[in-house]
Amino acid sequence: MAREAVKKILKNDTWRVTLDPEQLTRSLPHIPTGSLVIDYLIGGEANSFGVAPCPGLPRGRITQLWGHESAGKTTLALTAAATVCNAGGTVLYVDWENDIVPDYAAALGVPIDDPERFELVQPDSLEDGMKIIKAYVLAGVDLVVIDSVGAAVPQAIRDRGADEAGEQQRVGLNAQRWSEFLPDIKADIAKHKNALLGISQIRQKMASGPKMGNGPSTQPQGGEAWKFYSALRLELRRIQNEMSNTVYNPLTHKKEGRVVGGIIKAKVVKCKLSKSQGREELFYIRWGEGIDDLRSVLEIACSHRIIVKQGSWFAYGEKKWQGMEQMRKYFQLNGPVFAEVVNQVR
Repeated sequence: MAREAVKKILKNDTWRVTLDPEQLTRSLPHIPTGSLVIDYLIGGEANSFGVAPCPGLPRGRITQLWGHESAGKTTLALTAAATVCNAGGTVLYVDWENDIVPDYAAALGVPIDDPERFELVQPDSLEDGMKIIKAYVLAGVDLVVIDSVGAAVPQAIRDRGADEAGEQQRVGLNAQRWSEFLPDIKADIAKHKNALLGISQIRQKMASGPKMGNGPSTQPQGGEAWKFYSALRLELRRIQNEMSNTVYNPLTHKKEGRVVGGIIKAKVVKCKLSKSQGREELFYIRWGEGIDDLRSVLEIACSHRIIVKQGSWFAYGEKKWQGMEQMRKYFQLNGPVFAEVVNQVR
């Protein structure tokens, strides 16, 4: 009775959603991130039907990504952008931090010279950026990256004169704008099946200290709205540097020990896509090269004894290496052999 009454009031039934049990036998629409570990963490573990619920960034939903400096936030976003573009898709990258380095983006596979696939914009204000995002979402762009939500400056602050510089403005203006915008764009994203990835920096809580208890003293920028309207929230944290003793230093004309990358811990803080909430996994980044999926595969292979590890020695079949770096270089130069390992890992 209620259904028929609403049909008469609204003069349509487009508001109704029919749940299809067959949806359980296929993954949700998604975009691979370019990291085997992150895709598995988000929703790569098979459900009772033997299907990965969402092995990647969800389409039709909002994702929030945050972490401290050098935790791999921009690297992960650019890697996902490269994956989308290489598959024939389109990306809008909103760079409010004005920090994208062209050669690094190109090294990750982003087609920086092809605006038909990858569009980089640097809006003057938060409001201008929101208008751009809205237009590209309605046009059906596959992935929208916001880097970062806290770096966007509202127009009211942008319009200040030199005599007002440094004066305190209304607290929370940035967060207020996002709280108004996100519900609106969320509906558009759901309709057009875009993926939206918002990157947040970390800031100290305004009222932190001993009286605040044992909770975290920091929080991602952008306000509470990003918590509520995101279907997926990921936190990245660099927990260790990766060293190599075989890096050539032109200043000393010697091979020396150098930091070449980082071990990153990814945590799923919120997930409405799979049973991954609260889970953590490690992945690797090589500075200047991007996400090191090769290293992740080798670590998984060692865990399952596809590659045998004894002390500092590694063995695969008749091949042996001393140290992870030597083994990594071998597989990097021998694609067919590495493909065998990947198939066994999968």
